[in-house]
Amino acid sequence: MPNSQANDTEIVIMVISTWQIGLEIQRETLRAVAVQRQRQGWQLRRWWQLPVPENTFRDGAGYSSESLIEVLAPWRRELPLRHQLRVAFPSWRTLQRPVPAPDNRLREPDREAYLVGSAARQLQMLPAQLSWDYALPPQDSNAFLVTAARRSDVEGLIHCFRKLRLFPATLTPGASALPLLSQLCLPDTPRFLVHREADHWLWATTAQPPTWGWVDAGQAETFADLCLHLSATPGEIALSSALPEPLPLEAKPLDAWRALTRLQPPVPRHGGSFTVAIALAIGRISR
Repeated sequence: MPNSQANDTEIVIMVISTWQIGLEIQRETLRAVAVQRQRQGWQLRRWWQLPVPENTFRDGAGYSSESLIEVLAPWRRELPLRHQLRVAFPSWRTLQRPVPAPDNRLREPDREAYLVGSAARQLQMLPAQLSWDYALPPQDSNAFLVTAARRSDVEGLIHCFRKLRLFPATLTPGASALPLLSQLCLPDTPRFLVHREADHWLWATTAQPPTWGWVDAGQAETFADLCLHLSATPGEIALSSALPEPLPLEAKPLDAWRALTRLQPPVPRHGGSFTVAIALAIGRISR
């Protein structure tokens, strides 16, 4: 009979040898972080910031598969055989709509058909054109939050990855990865976790179950505007930013790098750019 302790050791070695990688897709850059789980905690293995050619992503017209593959191919060759990849789908290609909760007597298939049908009508699309998911409504709400992306976008992105022999474990909006950071990076729990990009904000609550979403910069140009949008005070928000800017008065810093116990130098000059990539690499995605 095989020695159980030896088998356990083999399993631990196998898990430790796996790189967990978070990849975030932005219009002008791809950001990735690779970590390994060790006895002392998460260890940084590598990070990458890959420039994306102009017009790779075209608003309203999808993206250039050829350009994206060209960017990812050299990066793919740097990855070890044993890895797990989690990808943040581009926020600007993702849509969210609140849908009134269906009758509780509806069974699961009928409830899902109702939710996607309602969201599709709001978006003036056919249900078959959407890849979608939904979050259960919080206690004080009677609406489900349906998250949808164009099926052609999702399938095109998966096609790009398969061409490179990459098989993501998850493909999800980046905001859904933020909630775990409240447990690992903050001594005090704020109401909201927020990450800022040049043209949008990602946000998530720390309540259980968490909710999350994003706000276009046209709707909230400043941090004060975002506070109004979220009905929150600055002190209730932990903020990271991809922009080199000072932390707003009273806001808490959201430093994803605190989740890593060992860093592999050199580290990026502006670490706030990698908040979502780190959350994807270490975290369980919140629905």
